[in-house]
Amino acid sequence: MHTPRTLFVLYWRLIGAQVRSQMQYKVSFLLNLIGAFMATIIDFLAVAVLFTRIPHLAGWSLGEVALLYGMSSVSFALAEMLSAALDTFDTYIAHGTFDRVLSRPLGAFFQVLTEDFRLRRLGRLTQGTLVLWLALTYLDLRWSPDKAVVLVVALASGFVIYSSILVMGAVLCFWTVQGKEATNIFTYGGDFMTSYPLEIYSDWLRHFVTFIVPLAFVNYYPALYLLDRTDPFGLPAWVRLLSPLVAILLALLAWAAWTLGVRRYQSTGS
Repeated sequence: MHTPRTLFVLYWRLIGAQVRSQMQYKVSFLLNLIGAFMATIIDFLAVAVLFTRIPHLAGWSLGEVALLYGMSSVSFALAEMLSAALDTFDTYIAHGTFDRVLSRPLGAFFQVLTEDFRLRRLGRLTQGTLVLWLALTYLDLRWSPDKAVVLVVALASGFVIYSSILVMGAVLCFWTVQGKEATNIFTYGGDFMTSYPLEIYSDWLRHFVTFIVPLAFVNYYPALYLLDRTDPFGLPAWVRLLSPLVAILLALLAWAAWTLGVRRYQSTGS
């Protein structure tokens, strides 16, 4: 029986081996890192250009939208970097690679997480962190210890929410093989959507990302708390603090789905 400490040490050794491998060609790695940074920073530049034409977007200033953008980008970048193998899990099923995973003594989920770690995605994380820092610098926030805690917890909760969606997308591959496309709607698409205030979306979409796929808790509701804003849709004030609870519930659901998927898995025979 492997203890949590043993798994933690083993995880970092396996990830360390991948990092050393990816750093063998430093120029290639640096170019990939810069490319990832530039590709994502263009997304925010598009938002900034929008604000050269309008002073506010649904009552939100550029700095406030940058806060939304930065929080979502940091959370998603961490999930994408640490759970990269889940994003390509369809290949594990299609090629029969998951059979090899199941034949090893360590847990299947642990092994899948350590199969693919893409350090070049630090470019996306750097970009998100930069935008978040600029937003916090630009905004005249009235900081207090509780707001600092809310920001840190919100980033961690956003990471868990995005990671849970990646897990559930991987679970779809047990039945459909091609579950990646469905996941991308809620990961890459969700990261894009949460970069803007919910006020610009129709009622049904706002309800969907609040009560069905709770992407609004990645950044929107924590941002309302940080900015001392009330919920324009009339939800109670304590809803702004529900991100960690939502993340825990979604993680439990994702784990239950993964367990069911592994039990129902049938080898491709390849």
